[in-house]
Amino acid sequence: MRCLLLLSLILIAAGVRGQDDPLAGKPPFRRLFLDAMVVEESSGLARVFHAAQKHPGNPLIKGDKAWEGWGPYQYGTALWDDGKLKMWYQCIGKDSGYSCYAESSDGIKWTKPNLGVWDFKGSKDNNIVGTMGLPGVIRLPDKWAMYSWGGPNGPQVHFSKDGLRWEEAKAKLFQTSDVVNFFYDPYRERYVCTYKTANRRHRAVGIAISKDGLEWTKPVEGPVVGADDLDPDASQFYGMPVFPYQGMYIGLPWIYHARWMKYGVYDSPNKMYEAQKGSPCTVDVQLTWSWNLIQWTRTPEREPFIALGAKPAWDWGMIYTARAPVLVNDELCFYYGGCDNIHDANDADCAIGLATLRLDGFCSMHAGSDEGWLISRREVFQTPKVTINAKVLPGGYVVAELLDRENAVIPGFSRDDCIPFNGDSVRGTLTWKTDKLPEGDKKIRFFLRNADLYSYVPADIDMEKESQ
Repeated sequence: MRCLLLLSLILIAAGVRGQDDPLAGKPPFRRLFLDAMVVEESSGLARVFHAAQKHPGNPLIKGDKAWEGWGPYQYGTALWDDGKLKMWYQCIGKDSGYSCYAESSDGIKWTKPNLGVWDFKGSKDNNIVGTMGLPGVIRLPDKWAMYSWGGPNGPQVHFSKDGLRWEEAKAKLFQTSDVVNFFYDPYRERYVCTYKTANRRHRAVGIAISKDGLEWTKPVEGPVVGADDLDPDASQFYGMPVFPYQGMYIGLPWIYHARWMKYGVYDSPNKMYEAQKGSPCTVDVQLTWSWNLIQWTRTPEREPFIALGAKPAWDWGMIYTARAPVLVNDELCFYYGGCDNIHDANDADCAIGLATLRLDGFCSMHAGSDEGWLISRREVFQTPKVTINAKVLPGGYVVAELLDRENAVIPGFSRDDCIPFNGDSVRGTLTWKTDKLPEGDKKIRFFLRNADLYSYVPADIDMEKESQ
């Protein structure tokens, strides 16, 4: 599937402001299988994590401007606004250190408009918006905010009326190292930053929060997630963009494959370089998730979510992502910057590509030719209809029955009373021949064969009762 433009999505996205984040969603949230609490029991199913798939036309944005240095890479932001996709990206190397702007109507073909904002060698015919490092752009109801790394003074924020011409920075929001990623959290109406800190494996991720975007606190002093004993020796968290998604938070840790000192303290760059000597020193992207931004869960196998290309591909050395994907035609579109050299190299060619994922496609419950089943957690709902995100192969099906608290089938809602689903849809439905449910808690027992179930949600969820 490709990221194609739909008019309906444009109209929806054009109205996105603050809390109306289509990725974050609104209750009732879809039940994803990242959350271990979704499933009470299962048999014959495999929990499968899925990587994003790279677009065949990559890279989509190449370096073709003198001010882009080694080329563009996506250490910034892509989002919908005013019926188009807008992107703020970073350039580095060859005397470059600019933040630039591009836009697209379909997410595939991008233009770099002459903005007339920034002087480069005597001309403003360029797409430069400033020298902000790591441009994290947030659309506010009446203006734009760009959070970025401000050097030794720490993170800073610029404001703008149009997203292109930025006011002087309000600097030193809080103390941190040189990698920061900001987002707005609609669930708790606050701003959040993930920043680089350290654990015993060295580079790791900490959290800072703010109610107004200017005064910041750290709920935990130090890291909340980083490499652990299940990671290969050469593993560090270089940075981690986070985005709200269906009631939880999804993180995209940039994994720096470099060793760290086993003992002693860091006292010089030479000691660091000696420790990582012989390491790959590449950067790729993995997956993690949380309900509270403090406790994080990671995929068991620690496989890449966006993998490096095979050398000599344009993205074989390093990959960094935009702070959040954009939603296009029921796909999550992850824009990422790739470079054909390792971290700490003195030269590279960089560009921006795209990797896509099915809506809710991070993880699925999978059945092969033998049937498997799962029983969901208890839900309070009265309408006998379940919306499912599922893909069924030939000869397969998804079917379900409704159970009471003791796992007994509710009369009239057995699997034989259910109309099976055998297609491929992010909004498939399961219904029963009976249309009236008894009161009380219910569970859903899904039966799968030659199918993947990515998410589900009953037709009506009483969120107040559910939270009790």
